[in-house]
Amino acid sequence: HVSSDHLHPSLFCSMNVGVEDATSSASITLRVHAHMTIESLKQQVFKDYGFHPLVQRWIIGQCLCVDERTVS
Repeated sequence: HVSSDHLHPSLFCSMNVGVEDATSSASITLRVHAHMTIESLKQQVFKDYGFHPLVQRWIIGQCLCVDERTVS
């Protein structure tokens, strides 16, 4: 039996994300899994909001994240 994340919605949580550029800012909520990487989150934001991964910088706490880091 193979387990899939989409069959276990409790493995996901909501993450409030601040989005900003030189002139504006906004707050969005993403549905994330603790084991998702920053790279996969960048792809999700690109798909959903159109921000190319090369222009995204992810900061969790006060740490600038690398693509390989997981949310947890």
